[in-house]
Amino acid sequence: MRAVFVTRFGGPEGMQLREAPDPTPGPGQVLVDVAVAGVTFVETQIRSGTDKWHAKPELPYVPGGTVAGRVTRVGEGVDPGWQGRRVLADTGQSGGFAERAVASAGDLLPVPDALDLRDALALHPDGSTAFGLLQGTPVRPGQW
Repeated sequence: MRAVFVTRFGGPEGMQLREAPDPTPGPGQVLVDVAVAGVTFVETQIRSGTDKWHAKPELPYVPGGTVAGRVTRVGEGVDPGWQGRRVLADTGQSGGFAERAVASAGDLLPVPDALDLRDALALHPDGSTAFGLLQGTPVRPGQW
């Protein structure tokens, strides 16, 4: 499979398209056939070497923490019902700038067929932030 590797910190010229081995999902993980990979501000700062809040990855690495695509394999202990489903997936801090990526099954979000995968991925940063706030904040109706 093809993947984009960061080979040196700095601008996008430090990124190279290379061949890479297919990842294999472990227990509790799935393999996603990546249709779209998200690019966040934090990821650009990590790639440039200017991010002060995250550890620098060891070079070379494949960036991309969030992807949208279809589950093509499930690892041990994962509900086989995920097989073939369209999802948003969190790959952790890296691995998404590739044709296939491994993600934790516990972090998958199903994407309805009526929603384009690009649109679903674009909604993810704000949507997951809002969802997390609702889950972690005791806001009640009438308080907003």
